[in-house]
Amino acid sequence: MRKLRIVARAPSNIALIKYMGKSDSSKNLPDNPSLSMTLNSLCTVADVERIEKSGDHWLPETPRFRPTDLPSDRMWVSPDLSSSGREKLLKHVERVREAVPAIYEKFGIVLDQEAWRGAGLHLRTANTFPASSGIASSASSFAAVTLAVAASFALDEVSWNRVWGEQPELKRALAQLSRRGSGSSCRSFEGPWVYWEGESSWIPSGIQLPEMAHFVILISTQPKQVSSSEAHLRIKTSPLWERRVERVRMRSNQLLSAMRTSDLRKLAQLAWTETWEMHSLFHTASEPFTYWEPGTVEALQYFSSWMGQASPPIVTLDAGPNVHVMVDRNDQKLWLSRLKEQFRDFQILEDGQGLGAKIEEWNTNGVG
Repeated sequence: MRKLRIVARAPSNIALIKYMGKSDSSKNLPDNPSLSMTLNSLCTVADVERIEKSGDHWLPETPRFRPTDLPSDRMWVSPDLSSSGREKLLKHVERVREAVPAIYEKFGIVLDQEAWRGAGLHLRTANTFPASSGIASSASSFAAVTLAVAASFALDEVSWNRVWGEQPELKRALAQLSRRGSGSSCRSFEGPWVYWEGESSWIPSGIQLPEMAHFVILISTQPKQVSSSEAHLRIKTSPLWERRVERVRMRSNQLLSAMRTSDLRKLAQLAWTETWEMHSLFHTASEPFTYWEPGTVEALQYFSSWMGQASPPIVTLDAGPNVHVMVDRNDQKLWLSRLKEQFRDFQILEDGQGLGAKIEEWNTNGVG
């Protein structure tokens, strides 16, 4: 059996319309559509090595490969997975293995039968941001792992790369598969903007926005006390859950309209409303909880004064304390200066929009 090592990279994504509430938990199907910006250097790298012994293993080691385009100060750390986290990840590896033959047949990719039947996999991952702190680490992790594992059973690199480059439906098929491990990971395969509804995700048409810069005000790097999975359940006990799906569908249509007319002010206002509504669901659940820290409240108070102005930034939070800010790339230096002046006690992470998951290295000589 040929030695093979695949390194895949997948970015996190930041939703302006949120995925919160599941219609089918077993398949990670959302109650409502969501829309996100795909990031770039805030990402996960998955390093998958084929071994001759059967059995798949996650190794608590950082990959030997590190992308050369990452900022020099960007962290590079293997996540500290719990036993249940490792079990979930390896269950997904097996899910990908089982699904690969049908996907390959559909897209005309030749399966390496010997490796698919007999090879085990050694898996290493690393993030460029803190896990479990509200920067969608599960999204980038499951997307990177799905891509690396799927590619590791291809017989030929050239044919794989051709199909990957020419048929976006391959990315969407793997996105559907990745969604089974982490719902929002399906939005990390393409970019810069991805719409997800039901079982499918795609790039919405007609977007006329300028290239965007992205910042994270890193309020806390501590693991979340309430997991996203638990949050999906608790929010349905909030009195604000009633007609939530209807409101989000209307807001999604308004947001798409703003994106197609490059109305950044309207986009900022809609994202602000959506953020407050999602976190209000957390705060008003029958068993209420919050992700906010004092620094989060400070940031929200600061940005609230911008929302009535002519050119407000796009501000949002995921299920965590950290605050995401998006602005026109032409205003990046100005806003970085503002944020550093206003939030001197917090680290500011810089990023921009990206194009989604990709293979970084295909090494037929194994691990070097």
